[in-house]
Amino acid sequence: MPHGTGLAHSEGPHLYRRGDWWYLVIAEGGTDRGHVVSVARSRSPRGPFAAAPNNPVLTHRSTAHPVQNVGHADLVERPDGTWAAVYLGTRPRGRSPRFHVNGRETFLADVSWVEDWPEFEPASLRVPTGQRDFEDDFSSPGLHLRWVSPGERPDRFVRSVPGGVVVGHAPSETGEPSGLFTRVGGDHWEADFLVDTGKGAFTVALRLDGAHWYGLRVADGEVTAVARIGQIQTVLGSRPLPDSPVTLRIRSTEPTWNGPDDIELGIGDGAGTDVLARLDGRYLSTEVAGGFTGRLVGVWSESREVLVRRVRFAEQRA
Repeated sequence: MPHGTGLAHSEGPHLYRRGDWWYLVIAEGGTDRGHVVSVARSRSPRGPFAAAPNNPVLTHRSTAHPVQNVGHADLVERPDGTWAAVYLGTRPRGRSPRFHVNGRETFLADVSWVEDWPEFEPASLRVPTGQRDFEDDFSSPGLHLRWVSPGERPDRFVRSVPGGVVVGHAPSETGEPSGLFTRVGGDHWEADFLVDTGKGAFTVALRLDGAHWYGLRVADGEVTAVARIGQIQTVLGSRPLPDSPVTLRIRSTEPTWNGPDDIELGIGDGAGTDVLARLDGRYLSTEVAGGFTGRLVGVWSESREVLVRRVRFAEQRA
């Protein structure tokens, strides 16, 4: 099948050998709700390949399965001789068309062989997701690998100091902010950034890309809630700066607008949160903005430097 089985956007071919057969595994249907995994086989790696009679061998299209956009499977033989597959998918939430915000995630399936064709089944084992919660006071040597930057590399504008890290202003060639960001996982969560306000301007934000983000901007003695959606950037509310250091808080909470979640922007204190804005999470989703990699939460400096003393991230569990 040189062009797949006839579905749109055949891509990502993987070639495997099992016994006397060579298997060509591809993704088809586009990286959306119609995504599928298809298989063909041949006695020779050069073909010709014959498509499996039950293609697509894996898809969740037109179902209510919580994992959608399924494709790009890798076949793996376990040490005990059984087979499995890892594949990409998304977890959309809310009402139709539903919205996913964590990008493409990796899932596991069991694979059995029937008449020398792979058949995909729900995994009999669950993969531990680990603990996404963390608290980082930056006292360890070097940055943890959780920290990434859409713009310049962190080592070009971040430096360790007693009591935290300093994030400097570093324009990038792409125009994306050079900042200290971590990937967001889970459904609902809370992220606190304890920062010294200093004399510069900086923003703590949840972003999907440069044109889709919600944030708290600190400048000129004020904390301002800002929303950027496409070509529109709006100021939603502001407060005078509390005494430094200040905790800037972003929360993902239960939705009220039929989307995946609501996003709260506020100032944390011992009694709770002074909320400046509560926003519809749909606008920071792939279905609105496009893309594949999901949300980041972090801080970037617009001028001078900002001292980040501590970051705490915690999932909100039912």
